[in-house]
Amino acid sequence: MNRFRTLSAALALAAASLVSSSCRDATAPTSRAEAPSALLGLPSGLGGGVATLVDTTVSTLQLAVPLLSDISRSATIGPDGGVIEIPETGFRLDVPKNALMAPTLITVTAVQGSTVAYEFEPHGLTLNKRLVVTQSLGLTSIVSNLLGRSFTGAYFTSRDDLHPDGTAFVHELEPTSVDLFSLKARFSIGHFSGYLVGVD
Repeated sequence: MNRFRTLSAALALAAASLVSSSCRDATAPTSRAEAPSALLGLPSGLGGGVATLVDTTVSTLQLAVPLLSDISRSATIGPDGGVIEIPETGFRLDVPKNALMAPTLITVTAVQGSTVAYEFEPHGLTLNKRLVVTQSLGLTSIVSNLLGRSFTGAYFTSRDDLHPDGTAFVHELEPTSVDLFSLKARFSIGHFSGYLVGVD
């Protein structure tokens, strides 16, 4: 009888432990590694988003039709803010009010080839507020296969980081949101150099 009671108590304890563990896992904070997937549909990349510093290789979002040459767009933007667009690749940069203290010539260049990647100038520009990058997914090769995918904005230092096999070596991952209804990915950036969209 005592053996039966001991066995019953052990089973009850194991069951309680399993339930507690399940509840804890369901509400645990998302790890950094899981962040891009968890951020789908959420606006966390649109304000004071904090980049994750990394040195890693990511698969890159690809255009359905590769660019035969670079495409650059420039605008002088001051304290009132402004917008730069590259319709050929579905790119938009929103500069909020007071992000720049003086009129500044901003240039964005879509990099030749299939990789959805952009260079921003002037390099090293100091920003008072984070700028918002919006990338349309409608012109990419993944548009018919979006479900279950995760996306992340990523910082690269030079074109040498972009590889012919559709991967890139990156140094920051930006919190990214995706609107599957409008087919747009958005993330914010805090400094200028190169940015691309990673996909998993």
